[in-house]
Amino acid sequence: MKNKLKAAGWAFSLAWRIDKVILLTWCLLLSVVSVLPAIALAYNKKIIVALNDFISTGNGSFDAVLPIIIVFGIITALIGLSNRFNVEFIYSVMYNKYYFGMAELLMDSVQDFSMEELLKKDINDEYHAVVLREGSLTDVISGCCTLLGKFIGLSSLLIMAFTLSMPIFFISLSYIVSIIWLNLVYVEKLRYNWYKIRDNERLAGHYEGMPYSPEYAKEIRVFESKDTLIENWKDAYSAIYDYQVKNTLDIELRTFVSGFGFYLFLAIMTIYSLFSVVNGAMSATVLLVILTMCLKIFTAVSGIARTLMLTDHGIYALERQYRIFGLRQSGKKTVNSAINIAKSNDIVFETKNLSYSYKGDTLALDNVSMKIRKGETIALIGMNGSGKSTLVKLLLQLYKPLSGSLYFYGEDYEMLESDFMRNKIGAFFQDYYLFHMPISENIGFGDIENVNDDKKVNTALQKGDADGFVSLLPKGKDTFIYTSIDESGANFSGGEVQKLAISRAHMSDKDILVFDEPASMLDPTAELEQFMNIKEKVEGRTAILISHRVGFARLADRIILLDNGKVAETGTHIELMNKNGMYAKFFNEQAQWYRNTEVATDA
Repeated sequence: MKNKLKAAGWAFSLAWRIDKVILLTWCLLLSVVSVLPAIALAYNKKIIVALNDFISTGNGSFDAVLPIIIVFGIITALIGLSNRFNVEFIYSVMYNKYYFGMAELLMDSVQDFSMEELLKKDINDEYHAVVLREGSLTDVISGCCTLLGKFIGLSSLLIMAFTLSMPIFFISLSYIVSIIWLNLVYVEKLRYNWYKIRDNERLAGHYEGMPYSPEYAKEIRVFESKDTLIENWKDAYSAIYDYQVKNTLDIELRTFVSGFGFYLFLAIMTIYSLFSVVNGAMSATVLLVILTMCLKIFTAVSGIARTLMLTDHGIYALERQYRIFGLRQSGKKTVNSAINIAKSNDIVFETKNLSYSYKGDTLALDNVSMKIRKGETIALIGMNGSGKSTLVKLLLQLYKPLSGSLYFYGEDYEMLESDFMRNKIGAFFQDYYLFHMPISENIGFGDIENVNDDKKVNTALQKGDADGFVSLLPKGKDTFIYTSIDESGANFSGGEVQKLAISRAHMSDKDILVFDEPASMLDPTAELEQFMNIKEKVEGRTAILISHRVGFARLADRIILLDNGKVAETGTHIELMNKNGMYAKFFNEQAQWYRNTEVATDA
């Protein structure tokens, strides 16, 4: 319950921040219309009393009763209009504001997650489970507004019951509390059962979607595994089916108990009232008012289960969203003002005894110490898994080191904001992603402040050697990448998409550039040509070029060779060849790939 209250409080603070006007308007409107049934009942009582006196004594006139009848008619009409204010209507009114407001919050909040956290399965699963529930805020706010109206409406009817007699009040209160308790038990049970089968739903959905996915469909056909997949889907779905059957029975049971409860409530009220009339403790007029009140109480409590279900469904999602978003501290630190002065330092990057592990056992980086100077082109080489990409991601603040220290122009990374380095480095990663958007936007994302600058985009395409094939497209750089969003889009070869991603790195025009396996889709000779092109266009900036093939390393001012997470060798091409160590061995083994390609070196 404590977590529910915290989540509900967070929900209302978000709703207030997103749009306080719509929140206040609906709370006020529903509060007003919810008391109309009790007011109508009071006027109904006056009309019945007046008519009863006229029939019994002949006193009074129609003109005296007419204003009361008119007011009663107006209130009845307003009640009819207010019946449109059900939970579905309120949800639809709030949808645009709170649904998209919550979606924006969730998309923005994920930026506070570190890459290490997103790589952890439990965090990743939890994030994907809650980020798809953008409607949680709308569920809770619309549900709570509806419940507020029902609470005020029932309270006003109870006040009316209290004015009639104390026993009538307690009978009415007992019925209302019993119905609400019954529905709360049902909703809690529904939540518990849904929680148990959510993994089965996810698994069944996974199996169900596999035949429609091109990459899965090929494998299914080649290995003829459709029968096994169908059986797996049936196993996962059987638990869902059992839940649905049980839930249907629970709904029918709740409906039966609720209906029986109302007739029992009506019978008790009628019997008590009749006895009171017979004993002279109550007039027949009050009896009619009580019977009308019973129907209004029933109307007020009807639909409360659906509203509770909607609200609880939203609260459940909000509890989880609150745990991973609402309680998250940004953790950002103030940038030391000395960072601007420190750029006079010749050392751009320095690591001291740097270590990192993905799973806490095997070290991806082991006690790495190195320096990268301003304006240097560094070839960072090593076999697959040697730690090259990991080192660069640490330099970019995507990961935090297990131990050791990192420095940027002599400034400790611990003194930098969490995203400081990402604003200083233009990067291409081997695990890049191109968005299903126009080419121009994909390139422009490399410098988001100038995303619409056509001149910069064209220059970046030229530097990335992508302008040639892009210019041949019917829509040029306005062509969508891939066809899943826009059928007039284009699918590109592996080498072409790499060139587009490289162009995005050039778009940033940063002083520091990183290219991680920018030609892995190309053969060794084409790869070397790609690196020569990159070397020419970095224009004296600090650059880190990464590959598991070593032929391109002759282009670099200095080579850093990693092996099993450690710095094995460092030096120029000539120095390392003369050393006749690991680098020389790798280079000689791969030399036949580059025999027809000349590279200018100091040799």
